[in-house]
Amino acid sequence: GDWQSRLSPILEEEGQRPEFDIHRYGDRIIQTVMEEMEQKKTLNSDLKLSAAGQSSPSNVVDFRSVTEGQESYEVCRLFLSSLMLCNSGNVALSHEHNGATVATPEQLKIELLQGQVDRPMETFLAPSITAEQENAMLVQ
Repeated sequence: GDWQSRLSPILEEEGQRPEFDIHRYGDRIIQTVMEEMEQKKTLNSDLKLSAAGQSSPSNVVDFRSVTEGQESYEVCRLFLSSLMLCNSGNVALSHEHNGATVATPEQLKIELLQGQVDRPMETFLAPSITAEQENAMLVQ
């Protein structure tokens, strides 16, 4: 019906987009943040001083630096991946507290806590698999 005719082009457009691999996007975020940190370090050493009130930790960058020039669907994917990185302890997300109850994307900051991404799901074995392996070892 009518809903199918509205949804069909949206689904077709989605089908044309690159596959979403949350780990690849996470790696991209970490790499971009590290590059931004390196640029900050170079800039700060060139200036040798910072303006009062302008100093910020060298491991904190604007989320915009990660999403700059990206399509809106890519920004969503990058944000989701940054939440995964936050959950795994690689980054911390924060925003400027200017009295607003809701942060805008322009206020979002990413702080790099750890550059090595831990992927527990890649090495996770369900208890049933672990038990099967133990039983197989006992039989040998």
